[in-house]
Amino acid sequence: MSAEPVTEYEALVADLRQEIARLQSELDEATKQGVRAAEYGLAVLEEKNQLQQHCESLESLYDTSKHELQCTKNVSMTCFATNCFD
Repeated sequence: MSAEPVTEYEALVADLRQEIARLQSELDEATKQGVRAAEYGLAVLEEKNQLQQHCESLESLYDTSKHELQCTKNVSMTCFATNCFD
């Protein structure tokens, strides 16, 4: 009879080791997924920052061009009013 409890104990230990291995595998996979998600999030933030900088650059270029156009219109109107073109 002493052989049966050892066998049951050994079977339980084997089952527990198998369960631990399964859980460790799931934990490893969840950790990898978390790392991939973090890397993706950082890539998205980096792209957002680049797009925001590009947008700010375009806005600045737009403002400069708008100002230059207004100056050109003013000079043109001044010359037209004073007959600079004659």
